[in-house]
Amino acid sequence: MKLFDKIQRTDLESARYAEPVFKYINRTARDEFEEIRKKLEIWFSHYPTLEQPELRARFRSNIDSQHQSALFELLLHEILIEFGCSVTPHPTLSNTAKTPDFLVKPLTGTPFYIEAVLVTNKSADEVAAQARINTVYDVVNRKVDSSNFFLWIDVEGTPKSPPSANKIASFLNKRLAKLDPEQVAKRYEVDGVDAIPSWRFKHDDWVIEFQPIPKKHEARNKEGVRPIGGQSTGLRHVDHRTPIRDAIRNKAGRYGELDFPYVVAVNVLEFIDEIDIMEALFGKEQFTINFSQSNPLEPVDTQMSRIPDGVWTSYEGPRNTRMSAVLLAIRLSPWNLLDGNIYLYHNPWAKRPYSSVLTRLPQVVFEDGHMKKVDGESISSILGHSIS
Repeated sequence: MKLFDKIQRTDLESARYAEPVFKYINRTARDEFEEIRKKLEIWFSHYPTLEQPELRARFRSNIDSQHQSALFELLLHEILIEFGCSVTPHPTLSNTAKTPDFLVKPLTGTPFYIEAVLVTNKSADEVAAQARINTVYDVVNRKVDSSNFFLWIDVEGTPKSPPSANKIASFLNKRLAKLDPEQVAKRYEVDGVDAIPSWRFKHDDWVIEFQPIPKKHEARNKEGVRPIGGQSTGLRHVDHRTPIRDAIRNKAGRYGELDFPYVVAVNVLEFIDEIDIMEALFGKEQFTINFSQSNPLEPVDTQMSRIPDGVWTSYEGPRNTRMSAVLLAIRLSPWNLLDGNIYLYHNPWAKRPYSSVLTRLPQVVFEDGHMKKVDGESISSILGHSIS
C-alpha cells in the first residue's frame, strides 16, 4: 500500500490557490516533491500495517485539515520509532471507549500516551470563505489576459457564495485591454501607486479591488506568468493564544485518569511566537503599573503577571494535571517537515510528570519559579538530512 499514485508526472505548474495540498504533491513533477514523496513513503512503510488504510485515507483527503492531521501523526510516529520506541496506534483503554492516537513504549522507562491535534485561528466559516477567495485567485490566473500587467488584489469582507468566474474574467479583461502599459508606467514612476487605476468588483457584500501594476519591458508578453502579483485581505484582530488553549483543553481530560503520562502534541498552523504559547498554557499577560504616592502621574515601576486562564491555570489553582506535557510544533507541512523544531513544554503540576524519550527534543521546563528553555535535538538531526 502506497500513499501516492504510481503515475508518470510531467506537470511543473505551481500549486493553485484552491488546490488541496495532497492533490498538488501527488501530481507535481518538480524534483523537490519527488524527494518528499519518497521520504513519506518510507515513513508510511514503518506504520503498523493494520492501521495504514485509515491513515492513508486521511492523508489523501482533499480536506487540508485531514491531510495535515495524518501528516503530523506520521511524523510523530517516525520520530518515536527513531527513538527506539514501540508505538501502538489507537490503544484500547479500560475506562473509556475513546482511544488516544498512540501508546508509546520506550526501550527503557515508563510508557506514555500521545494525542495529536491541529490548531488554527480560523473558524469553519472563515475557512469556507477563504476557499471561495482562493477560487477567485485561480480564476484570475487562469482566465485573465494580463500580458503587460501584474494584478494587486485587495479583498474586503468575506463571501457567502462563490461569484461567477466568467463575470470576473470579463470584468478584468475589458479593462486591461484599454490600458496602455507605457502610459501607466510613466504615471506610476511620477506619482507612485496612487496614480494607478483601480477597479472594484462587488459580489454578495464582498468587494474585490484590482490594481494593474505595469510589468518591466523584459517581463511582458511571456507565457506561463501568472497575473496575480500580490494580494491583501485587510486588517483583522488575530487571537492566537485562545485557539491553542481551547484545543489543548479539549484534549486534556478526554481519556479520564490514565495509567501512564499523557502528552498532547499540537501542530499550530498559524505564525505564532513564544508569548502566544505561554499565554495559552499559563494565562494571559497583564501589567500592573505602580505610581508615586506623592505624584499620581509618575509611574514608579511596572510588574508583569498572568491572568490564571491558561491550559494549566485557574483562579482555584492548577488544572488539567492529568496532562503531563504539551509537544508543540509550528506550521509543520510537507514543505518543511524536517526544517523546524518541536518543543516539549512540561506541566509543572502534572500528576504524572513526563521524563521519557521526548526529553531528547528541545524543552521548556519549570525551574526556580520560571519556565526555562533547554536545548535538544532538531527534527532534521533525528530523521536525517532535509527533505528539500
